[in-house]
Amino acid sequence: MRISRPQMFMMMARAAAMRSTCFRLNVGAVVVVDNRPVSVGYNGAPSGAPHCGGNDCPGKLHCQETIHAEVNAILHMPQHVGALTEADLYVTHSPCSNCADQITKEHSPIRRVFFEAAYRNTDHLADLAKRVGLYQVTPAGYVVDWMTGEVSEG
Repeated sequence: MRISRPQMFMMMARAAAMRSTCFRLNVGAVVVVDNRPVSVGYNGAPSGAPHCGGNDCPGKLHCQETIHAEVNAILHMPQHVGALTEADLYVTHSPCSNCADQITKEHSPIRRVFFEAAYRNTDHLADLAKRVGLYQVTPAGYVVDWMTGEVSEG
């Protein structure tokens, strides 16, 4: 059976998460424009910095060094993806409040966010959903509108 585009992009985000070097949680993200992936990101140490080292990781309990997957993917978008472009962001876990701010800042092309698993703190997601479309992709491939709980076409 042919999988849907949201399922395919979420699988790509899961694959990107496998590149993560974070001790606490592996997160992957894919930016999609016109149903084509244009950027990939995963959480981990900044480029060129040492990777997390498990028990030796200085941020084991509360990391301040990691670049989150969403921000990583947004930072590496091609130059031609500008504020007038409508981009979708697929991420394995719902964005934290800092990433939500980056997703919705002025001139961001991100218009919709799709995630698979809700991160532990979801208090800020209602505000994010007021600024961009926010959808959860279920394991069965359903796309559920975060605000209404209704199944969407995505």
